Amino acid sequence: MYSIYHFFKTLIDNKKQFVKIQKLEDFPFDISILSCKNQGQFPDLAIRISPKNELFTGGELIELKDCYSFTVSSFNSTIPTGKKEISKVIKGENSIIRQQMENVGDVIDSLPIRDVFYLIRGKKKEKQKYC
Repeated sequence: MYSIYHFFKTLIDNKKQFVKIQKLEDFPFDISILSCKNQGQFPDLAIRISPKNELFTGGELIELKDCYSFTVSSFNSTIPTGKKEISKVIKGENSIIRQQMENVGDVIDSLPIRDVFYLIRGKKKEKQKYC
């Protein structure tokens, strides 16, 4: 079963790793629940679709953002939104995102509107905050 809740659970289970990594993308995410992982391209992560599960659909898109303060920095590549059409994320048959999702068995069009989440880390000296 795949969902944003399972993703958050892996973050909590591995929270000590946050202080050891330089970049959020270096966090040891549970790749078994991910359908894609990219750097510098929205989405940075996507959760696999949970087949035939109405409670936990999966398919959520996640953008990672590192800040070197405790204020939310700008989102240059993505306008923050709560939902996004997958057809606007995947452009063309040769899209890397499409290929990654299909390689793990996701039926991309089975969930045309995806929830979007942002994992933001603020760092100031030795202190860190996450939201």
